[in-house]
Amino acid sequence: MNGFIKLHRSLLYNPVVMKDSDHLAVWTYLLLQAAYSDGVSVIFGGKRLRLKPGQFTTGRKRIAAELHISESKVQRILKLFESEQQIEQRTDRQCRLISIVKS
Repeated sequence: MNGFIKLHRSLLYNPVVMKDSDHLAVWTYLLLQAAYSDGVSVIFGGKRLRLKPGQFTTGRKRIAAELHISESKVQRILKLFESEQQIEQRTDRQCRLISIVKS
């Protein structure tokens, strides 16, 4: 994956994302992994799905391994982001589909 993303300075005033360095790391990871255009196709829930901008598939184990954060903390952070309506997520047996709602 190539390219860059823009981060607005208002991110500094988001208490959910700025709670601690792990929250910021997970949020930045989500932004960097999300599709930026239509057309990427994945298998999710046994069906082919075209990702929309702001969506991607992953798992908490992968996020934890790549960021060196415990799986349980990644799970808690994702649940917090979901409850604060920053993301939406759907899971199946193999992975989860994350949609960024509010950046």
